[in-house]
Amino acid sequence: MFLLFISPLWAQDTTAYRLEPDRLVMDAPEHWRAWRGPPGALVVEEDHSLASRYLHRQDNALANATQFQAITVGGDTVIGGIEAVGSNPLAAPLIMDGDPSTYWEPDPADSLANWYVEVNLGRAVVAEQVVVRFAREGDPFLKFRVLLSDEAGQGGPRFYRAGQVSQPNQDQYEFTFPVVPRHVQAREVSGDVAQVVRFEVLASAGPRAEEVSLARYQEFPQADQGAVDHFRRTLSERLIPVSQGVYQALPQEEQGPIRYYRRERPRLAELEVLTPGDNIVVLSQRQRQLGSDLFADIVRTLTTDGLFSSFYPMRVYDPLREQNQVQIDLGAPYWLDRLRLLSPHDPLSAYQVRISDGSVQPNGQTIWQELEEQRNPLGFLQLEERFPLQPVRFIELRRLQVVGSPSETGTLAEIQAYGEGYLPDLVLTSPVLLLPGARMFTQVDWEAQTPPGTSLEVRTRSGDTLREVRSYFDRFGRQISQEQWEAAPLRNKGVRRIEQVPGPDWSDWSGAYLESGEGFRSPSPRRMAMVQVRLRSRDPRVAARLHRLELGLAPPLVEQALAEIWPAEGVKPGQEEEFSLQLKPIFRPGNPGFDGLRLRATGAAPLELLRLEVGTPAQLRLRQGRQLFPGEVEWSGLEDGGIEMRFPRPVTSSTLVYAATFRTQVFLNATPFQVELLHSSRPGVVQTASPGDVTEELESQSLAVVAAMERYRLLDQVAVVPAIFTPNGDGINDQAQIHFSVFRFAGTQTLRVEICDLQGRRVRDLSLHRDQPSGEHVLSWDGRDQAGLLAPPGIYLVRIGLSTDTGDSGAVVLVGLAY
Repeated sequence: MFLLFISPLWAQDTTAYRLEPDRLVMDAPEHWRAWRGPPGALVVEEDHSLASRYLHRQDNALANATQFQAITVGGDTVIGGIEAVGSNPLAAPLIMDGDPSTYWEPDPADSLANWYVEVNLGRAVVAEQVVVRFAREGDPFLKFRVLLSDEAGQGGPRFYRAGQVSQPNQDQYEFTFPVVPRHVQAREVSGDVAQVVRFEVLASAGPRAEEVSLARYQEFPQADQGAVDHFRRTLSERLIPVSQGVYQALPQEEQGPIRYYRRERPRLAELEVLTPGDNIVVLSQRQRQLGSDLFADIVRTLTTDGLFSSFYPMRVYDPLREQNQVQIDLGAPYWLDRLRLLSPHDPLSAYQVRISDGSVQPNGQTIWQELEEQRNPLGFLQLEERFPLQPVRFIELRRLQVVGSPSETGTLAEIQAYGEGYLPDLVLTSPVLLLPGARMFTQVDWEAQTPPGTSLEVRTRSGDTLREVRSYFDRFGRQISQEQWEAAPLRNKGVRRIEQVPGPDWSDWSGAYLESGEGFRSPSPRRMAMVQVRLRSRDPRVAARLHRLELGLAPPLVEQALAEIWPAEGVKPGQEEEFSLQLKPIFRPGNPGFDGLRLRATGAAPLELLRLEVGTPAQLRLRQGRQLFPGEVEWSGLEDGGIEMRFPRPVTSSTLVYAATFRTQVFLNATPFQVELLHSSRPGVVQTASPGDVTEELESQSLAVVAAMERYRLLDQVAVVPAIFTPNGDGINDQAQIHFSVFRFAGTQTLRVEICDLQGRRVRDLSLHRDQPSGEHVLSWDGRDQAGLLAPPGIYLVRIGLSTDTGDSGAVVLVGLAY
């Protein structure tokens, strides 16, 4: 046995993008298929766009059977597709290609017993109908039947009949057979379990499909020329079939008619097995099944593997220890409204289902919606739980006990989930995009469809290094530890996979790009980048689609730019502090250089430039550097609180260090600062400095400032000044100033600020949206309501809040309004 060692350097996979001289492009199906997201959620549409999966109400299980495979408890691999065919095997896959003009036609020379096709669906489905379509340019099969099997038995599939045509048929080209359940089940539950479908021919017209004239017979190609029957006419006008030789020897008066036939050309165009829809459980769990240990969560594994032949007797749910429930993570929220529970025998006597869209409580626990407890006194093998269409990410099933009798059962084979619509929220990530060398990523462009009710967000990150992550698998494809892999016998070892992932020098994800064509927000130049796309939809019927995504490329302004900041630790949160940031540009011949610098921080506090100097490290240490500000360099504030410095002429070569002293406040545990180089002749091109060792004096080699935030709440320093205000237009206390600070919060956030009366009714909404919410905030209330009218005098509530992954944080203060 040979071991295969795989090293998928997907960072260098040029099939994931197309590199052009001035841009990196992703717009082809092979590009989008390299992206990563929750299993089963990403699809590439026929127009080659990237989109979220749409769950259909009804699904033809044969259409995508070849995409499914599973590993049985015994270690065998079940692969969807043609499983057996008795005649013309090369044409058999055409019965499941969705094209009515292609077909499977058995070889007429083969025995009728070999006229069959058997298809494994790759997973167990609930078959509600079987549809048989024959090719219009051929004949329907004279007699046939369709069989199904759930593969639950031992020693091969045991088939049950789904449909049969016993009377000769030569003119009907389409048949739909409702699948009648083999067992009694609830009236609203239809269909039966199937994993294999078999089409068998029972009879054929053979060489006598249709009687034709001699002229037409002679027009047929030889393959279509059927039988020629000769008849002897008796004195009583009876017709007796005879051979051609006997016929020719007969007297003319005894020679009866000669009948010519077209040969039957039976052609099966399409075979369909219609189900209640896309079962998102098997779609989302199949990759996890291939990479998991069967015994790590045996109940979940066996009830989501898509195989009816694998089942497990569930234990009764233990509410004290929170044990024995089956919990499924679909990876993303889907619009669902139905669950089906399938059992081969001894089904659940009583159970309860809980669902969740993934929302969490302030303590971090999942928020669940409990459905009603259900009993199954008649022992139905198929159970269906229905609820209003809603986003669902987590499903939990509990087996309940009614009276504790030994007759209560709980065997379960499959949990299935159905719904309809596009995903409400989906995050997809590109592979690592590798450039031949360090280049400037200049801007991000995309082409997309965003119908009303949908949105698309794009983010980026960049870096220069990769690190290796090693994974080990057994011979069944299940992931195991390195120790288990090394200790396993050679025959039980599977592949060892080495994957390269972003290294420690990579930036965090940038803020969202609001419009196509915006400048690249992550550090640049870098050798590598990644892109993240978030597709949102409030309406399950519509979805955003990404057709094309480009990263602009350009030569760097300087070969390299290093920067570091001081102090980098021990800073007091929320208090003004002076910082020194030093920048060392490194040039090579031909670099255009820079004539502008930008300095930004992650936080809402503005930066104030105090000094800018240039010199050698020794000159700067002795405060003998050349002063640029105040002086020849001009600076201005940016909307996000950063500062921009403009030089009178480009800096095209230098071995000196630039030192900027500025004042600001920090509100994060670690506040990243960013230094950007600009050139006025190349608008839109921004080069980001990397943290590094600029001078020995600073010793931080960092662009992040760490502060101790333990005693600060997320929302702190809340006050309203004055406590009572009088908006009467006299210029004194006409407005109330609402002050508050946000600490430790990075990422886009809506800061909720509402003015309410004492009954809790909202009078005015002053909420604001911030990409960098941490920092000091000041808002004004002029005493008017949402309609612009002056509110009546009295005491009002000022409610301030923000949402986090672990719940909401908020504060309430009072303000008085008088005239």
